Amino acid sequence: MAKSVLSVGLLALVLIAAGCTGANAPKVIPKADVAGTVTLDGKPMEEERGEIHFIAGGEAPVILPIKAGKFEGKVPASECRVEVKAWKKGEPIMMDGKPFGEPKDENYIAEQFSEKSTLKASVPAAGAKDLKFEVEKKK
Repeated sequence: MAKSVLSVGLLALVLIAAGCTGANAPKVIPKADVAGTVTLDGKPMEEERGEIHFIAGGEAPVILPIKAGKFEGKVPASECRVEVKAWKKGEPIMMDGKPFGEPKDENYIAEQFSEKSTLKASVPAAGAKDLKFEVEKKK
């Protein structure tokens, strides 16, 4: 009895492993070095809580910090959709005229550069060192 349970368990592991490494396995996009600048309303983005997201295919976004208007790191060598975000503390939730809990973080970059971004970057396998993105605050 124990031998057949062990055999079934071993067969299940082999089938699972084959399914994870076969033709259905997700394709990994190679990474390339990038660097560039982000301006906010015409000036270098100085926010300490700024970030730039590179999104390629079905992969999770690669998020790089923006410091003194500059970013650098490794992102998918592919056509990427780009989102820029910067965070500040929002207004506290009010209950009975008093603040309740901690204020939530709010992204203050306009949607066309953030959640609904149309920004793109073509990143070659050799990388890209002069990417430039101009964004605006929400109005």
